[in-house]
Amino acid sequence: MDNNRYLSISDILVTNEKIPCKFLHDLPKMGFLDPSAAEDDLKAGTNVEVPLWLAESLYSRRPPLVSVELPKIYKDSYREILNADACTVDMHKLSQYFYEFGCYIAKHDIKGEVSSTLINTFRQRFRMLLAASVSTDSVGAIQPLSVTERLQAAEAANTEKAFLSWLQRGESILTTANMVANHRKRKRAEMEML
Repeated sequence: MDNNRYLSISDILVTNEKIPCKFLHDLPKMGFLDPSAAEDDLKAGTNVEVPLWLAESLYSRRPPLVSVELPKIYKDSYREILNADACTVDMHKLSQYFYEFGCYIAKHDIKGEVSSTLINTFRQRFRMLLAASVSTDSVGAIQPLSVTERLQAAEAANTEKAFLSWLQRGESILTTANMVANHRKRKRAEMEML
């Protein structure tokens, strides 16, 4: 885990998302992980949804204790919908942290289709993200965006406002910096000496 994301609230929320796992070994006294289990032990072959942080730690052991399966939002049926037209999908309802969660899940995807879906989805939704950043109807434009897209739209709107206020000031005329002017004079003097 990166040290810069260790205390990130959004990363904690992302890694708390549940993913389906299949246990590869019998685990004594771990039956509480499966709400439908009647025994204290967790049997091999049991399918359970666990938080991503737990699945990662169980998967990274040697030998791995679980096999991680793709969540439904990254499986073929949703992938087809996103590849067809990602702009029609309400990402806030589908998965609030779609891109971040997908980055974690992509390393468990053998075919590599999750990462291409993430890139394709963002490319398709980029125009909608730009429209949300300059929209006057902020609630309607931001509603279908994921948390990451909302943050990007807010940052773009702040940048746009700062740029427009800078343009309206008009009092600060762009001029050549003294360092650049002195550098040009020095270069010219050196060229004349040769």
